[in-house]
Amino acid sequence: MGIENTNTHQSQPHPANQKQASHPDSKAPDAHHLISVQKTPSKGLGIFAEENIPRGTRVIAEPLLLSLDGGSEDPNNILRAFEKLSNKEKELYLQFHGFSCQLRKKGVERYIGKTWSRLSSLQKKVISIYDANGFDVGVFYLASRINHSCIPNIHYEFNESLQKGTYHAVRDIEKGEELYLSYINGGNRTREQRQPKLDQWGFKCNCPACEDSEGGRMRDKRRKEMFELDQKLAMQSQYGTEMNSMEALKTATKLASIQLAEGLLNRELRVSYHDAAKYSLELRNVKMALLWAEKELEHERICLGEDHPVYKGTFERVKMLEGVAESSAPFDPSIIQWF
Repeated sequence: MGIENTNTHQSQPHPANQKQASHPDSKAPDAHHLISVQKTPSKGLGIFAEENIPRGTRVIAEPLLLSLDGGSEDPNNILRAFEKLSNKEKELYLQFHGFSCQLRKKGVERYIGKTWSRLSSLQKKVISIYDANGFDVGVFYLASRINHSCIPNIHYEFNESLQKGTYHAVRDIEKGEELYLSYINGGNRTREQRQPKLDQWGFKCNCPACEDSEGGRMRDKRRKEMFELDQKLAMQSQYGTEMNSMEALKTATKLASIQLAEGLLNRELRVSYHDAAKYSLELRNVKMALLWAEKELEHERICLGEDHPVYKGTFERVKMLEGVAESSAPFDPSIIQWF
């Protein structure tokens, strides 16, 4: 299911401005005291900033409410995971809004061997709640209230060392502003390309990147350009014949500049920085590669935190590059393999 299977974050009514703590077992430091769950005009519940939240803040760090032992596509795994919950955890889980699209229902029928209509009401509810609220590893309690935007201000990642999902502010968030995730890997995709992915949650996005306005159309034009650049880099990464290293470097840096201008500060930007470092190394420009790798590292610090294994790996790579940049030894082409 992967990162794209996140959540629709609607549930039973809660009083507006009600503070809602994360799952009671959560012990990782976070700043969930800076947010509250509130009603939204058209999206059910959402999470809002009670105070200004600085860029890089770990807003939420919480363990899974429902954790899957196997693949999330198999509804049998979801039902088994639900049965393992305590009565209190089942009560919390069943608060969520559920939605399963027709394609998903057909998939459930193939796995279980009976039509959707023949499932019990509880089975349908448990599966549809997972489909509407599930991340790549299960369902989180508090974070499942975060709504979608194609220009998110929050980045989600599962931290294996903490065994918690972490949610970081990728830019400064003002008091009263709603927090948003991107449910899909659609940063470099057009509105037409993104919507079929969002259909599995049963809604049409009306964020600034999707609205039918002059501004929305301009954003979509830039997304089309980003998609074309992204595809060129993907082909180059896979086959190495799309362009030479200088052209690839220019493509990666151009993509990064558009992503920054569009406020797309999540994983896609990290990939652009990584590509720029890689192609700088192919050009044997170690100092330039180090500059891009440092940008990648800082981006991961903002999105993941310094305790995330991915950040630690990039940190070590940057340290090795620093050593190469300071050395007077001839360039060793094998260091390109670090990227």
